[in-house]
Amino acid sequence: MIYRISIDQTFQKYCISLDCTYVCEYFAVLTMDKVYYLKNAATKYLRRMSTSYAPCKWFYRNKSSSYFEKVAAEGGVMKTLLKDASGDQLSPINGEISGLFFLANVKYNGEPFDASPFGDTRLLVPAKTMLAFAPNVYFADFYCMNRKKHYVTLVLARPGSDADRLCATRLPKLSLHDQQHNPFIFNLNNKLTTVQGKLLFVEVFFTENLDTDSLIRNNHGKIQYNICTFGRGSTTLGGRRKSTDCSTCRASRVART
Repeated sequence: MIYRISIDQTFQKYCISLDCTYVCEYFAVLTMDKVYYLKNAATKYLRRMSTSYAPCKWFYRNKSSSYFEKVAAEGGVMKTLLKDASGDQLSPINGEISGLFFLANVKYNGEPFDASPFGDTRLLVPAKTMLAFAPNVYFADFYCMNRKKHYVTLVLARPGSDADRLCATRLPKLSLHDQQHNPFIFNLNNKLTTVQGKLLFVEVFFTENLDTDSLIRNNHGKIQYNICTFGRGSTTLGGRRKSTDCSTCRASRVART
């Protein structure tokens, strides 16, 4: 048997063929066109499922009580962490930028979900406050773990920051005033709006440190304790990778709009 490996740097992929009869493509990192394809796929998914929307009051982050104790011991500043391999393992931001994951999804009344798989303590920050800190919004990923629950990842970056410069070259930029091309978080009648329910989870990767003590002291944030947990009740070290056999969120074609 003869195996041939070629590297195409233009499209950042490895082509492996067996006797020229079977070819598999392995992308070193998703290109801009591939990320656009994922964005379009997520948009079509929402439209196909007749998604409902609700006001987006908060971005919220669940972690263990010990995590928040550590933050308090370090002066109340929640420091960014390098993006792990969660979601698409070929995402162009994996291992490249640092941030903090928050969730945007809400119940019918615009309030966060009652339970979380990530921890029993929750930080809530007004969505508009975080967007004021980091107003540039980018689409980063569309993925699932089991072909049932799907997620999108949006990046919030401060203009001119290292994260912003990297995202500008690798990710589609979104406008909060364009629901057609950004049905994930957008302004509707001058109100920030997001996905209601659990059909599609909207993750926000915030790329700045957060002074939680200052936010809470100035009524720009709050902590909730004893949140019900399910599943592991904590995050997975290194992140959980996407299902590669899901036809809904697999980056298999190129389609930019």
